[in-house]
Amino acid sequence: MPGGGGLSLGRPYRRTQPEAVRATDGDALLSRLSACRAGYLSPDPYAVMLLGHAEAPRRPPIINIGTYLRAREVDVLVQHFIDTGACGRPYTHASRVQIVSLGAGSDTRFWRLRDARLAKYLELDFSSTTSRKAAVIQAHPELGNALEDTHATADGIVSSTYVLLGMDLGTLHQGAWERAAAYLDPALPTLLLCECVLAYMDVDVANAALRACLATLPHASILSYDMCISSDSHGPAPTRFGQVMLQNLAARKLTLPGARGCTSKAAYVERFQHLAEHASHLECQAYTLRESWHQLEGQERRRVSMLEHLDEVEELEMLLEHYCIAWMDRAIVQ
Repeated sequence: MPGGGGLSLGRPYRRTQPEAVRATDGDALLSRLSACRAGYLSPDPYAVMLLGHAEAPRRPPIINIGTYLRAREVDVLVQHFIDTGACGRPYTHASRVQIVSLGAGSDTRFWRLRDARLAKYLELDFSSTTSRKAAVIQAHPELGNALEDTHATADGIVSSTYVLLGMDLGTLHQGAWERAAAYLDPALPTLLLCECVLAYMDVDVANAALRACLATLPHASILSYDMCISSDSHGPAPTRFGQVMLQNLAARKLTLPGARGCTSKAAYVERFQHLAEHASHLECQAYTLRESWHQLEGQERRRVSMLEHLDEVEELEMLLEHYCIAWMDRAIVQ
């Protein structure tokens, strides 16, 4: 999630501003380390390796809480998918699954998961980003030794389970997806993980890219984490807070065509339903981080609130209302 007026909690993607996007990925990594060191999240030594140094500025409490909630919600859903082959109700037997992380950036989830049920874990991003990540993996035994049968490519790494590929996500529907699909087993349930990706892509381009992926995957799920600038109580137009978010990001040379075109959690559900045409099984759900915050078990919420003695409650609630988790399980009987 971008910085400025929002939270640096994800790995945004924008085709026309790669330098700004790469900077935001770095912000996300720093935010994760800040949340780890403040006690919100467990330590992440892999993030330190990817950062390249141990120093990270301390983020304000509302940023740390947002980082914690995003990481917690996505991690829980990803683990549920690994366990069941679905983000929602299990609908098929799956002893092994696959994950494709779109716009993966400096994410460390593969190393944190280490789950035997993962048949393949693909990461796709700009070639400049994947080249740098590949170099870091090769330089750190703690990262490289987790991979088997590894060989380097011009812009990434290929191993028996983990695959890192450089490509423009905006061209997946123009043939680029075929390169990634060659590493996947179409018979296995596959999760398309999109953390702060869709907001940075034109809606039509992103939908075409997702359709290209879904066309080769009979049992597929999508898990998205992004901003929702209208919230669900104001219709499609941005709230005043949402407008400020857009202005702050524009100052960093980041525009958000996807966020402007898909502005609420309800819009994400409708979007995913349209993507799942001809489905024999379909389940979609979306909720804001504010809802996630209020659904935390009481003792955990008190722990998180007391770590840095949160007193910006109204600001936190407003901020969390403008970010959402959305997921879809879709199957097609061949």
